Amino acid sequence: MIETTVAPVIDPVFLGLVLDHVKVETGDEETAYGDLVEAYLEASIGRIESASGRFLFTRTMELTTDAFGTALIIPASPVISVASVTYIDLDGATQTLAPSSYSLINRLETPALFPVHGVEFPKARDYPGSITVTFDAGYGAAVADIPPQLRMAVMQTVADWFRFGGNVATTSVMELASSARHACMNFRRQWA
Repeated sequence: MIETTVAPVIDPVFLGLVLDHVKVETGDEETAYGDLVEAYLEASIGRIESASGRFLFTRTMELTTDAFGTALIIPASPVISVASVTYIDLDGATQTLAPSSYSLINRLETPALFPVHGVEFPKARDYPGSITVTFDAGYGAAVADIPPQLRMAVMQTVADWFRFGGNVATTSVMELASSARHACMNFRRQWA
């Protein structure tokens, strides 16, 4: 299981870029539409993250799994850093794996923790959720850290939702424009 334990904070600069993109003027118009555009921005980021398989803004996450295996695949991308790896040993005590005993490999494509050369992962209790990996994922805290294609996919999605109030045929704001969807596919990875 994977979950977010510390939610991302959207760079306020991004909201300003999106307001400019949808042509909302500062002043009364920004006051009237600012909350709506901000809600669309948050929803759009979620849709683009889902479609691309990439987290845009930094957040802290926890992965719980049942066994070490040869490697611990982390189904999140990109992984910035690993804060800790804890496990329940064969005696039932919680242990913390020394950071020097594992290495984060391929943090952008298929992030995985491997034991360093000459070291093996320890034996963990055969029990659901006996291993917990705490890590930070996302491109960064600033909008400039996000690849331009994904930034534009978010801005285009917000602009479409703002302009059309959702898909006219279904009254849904969940559809992505084909160009935004195609931009996301360049980043998409299949998780095992």
